[in-house]
Amino acid sequence: MPTQGVESDRLLSQLFFILVMDARTRDLQRPASWTPLYADEVMPTSEQKEDLERQGQAWGELLVRFGLRLNVKKTEYMTTNLDESSTVQMDGNDFHRTDYLKYPGSTLSPDGNLAHEVVARVKASWLKWRSMTGVMCDKNIPDRFKSKVYRAVVRSVALYGAE
Repeated sequence: MPTQGVESDRLLSQLFFILVMDARTRDLQRPASWTPLYADEVMPTSEQKEDLERQGQAWGELLVRFGLRLNVKKTEYMTTNLDESSTVQMDGNDFHRTDYLKYPGSTLSPDGNLAHEVVARVKASWLKWRSMTGVMCDKNIPDRFKSKVYRAVVRSVALYGAE
């Protein structure tokens, strides 16, 4: 059984996986904004803990039918009710509760605060800038080229969270 998800550098692999999962899970999906799929990640949402556990169980059973499995160790949940003390479970396994959920392109927080997202993008942009200093500080490279590199590489990380 494979030990890794979809290869992230293979665009067609990701697209194929999304198309297959979308077709195979159509009966489990809710309206588009409630069950986002990305590569080999799914984000079921619910207002009730019990409903979320049912959804998790249904997804787990569906994956098993197609020879896949849910990695319980990597599965996390986030609640917007900061006073909630119980945990989300599936098959007797407790899922890890997180205060920030990293989902492609964004960092979500229970209260909708963007501070964590801003800090993450500034750090990622700075790291990207530092990785490009060989180009950006080279006096032999034209400024016009440096500007293009900056816009394509560094600024895209800051604006879109894309690396």
